[in-house]
Amino acid sequence: MAKAAKKAGGVSKKTKDPNAPKRAMSAFFFWMQENRDKLKKPKKTKDPNAPKRAMSAFFFWMQENRDKLKKPGMGVADVAKAAGVEWGKLVDKSRWEKLAEDDKKRYERDIAIYKGSK
Repeated sequence: MAKAAKKAGGVSKKTKDPNAPKRAMSAFFFWMQENRDKLKKPKKTKDPNAPKRAMSAFFFWMQENRDKLKKPGMGVADVAKAAGVEWGKLVDKSRWEKLAEDDKKRYERDIAIYKGSK
């Protein structure tokens, strides 16, 4: 009973250092610590003058039908899910596919001009 009283008497465990390694570090981890900055690839920055990508048929359809699908209280994800269901039910998509094809040609033309000017 004396032992139980001693534990209850306020003897506390040592707190561990949260930054201390959990186990011994291998040679690879030491090497990685030293060379991490050299090995990181720089992020590519997007050129603001580059032409915008071509839109798909779904996005052209979505531009026209977003207001019809949107209801008060719906989030962006909910609207997108509802639009996906409606798009799947749609039988004749040729109108929007034609717009997408034209936009793809526009993008190819613009990107050729953009790459030629670089």
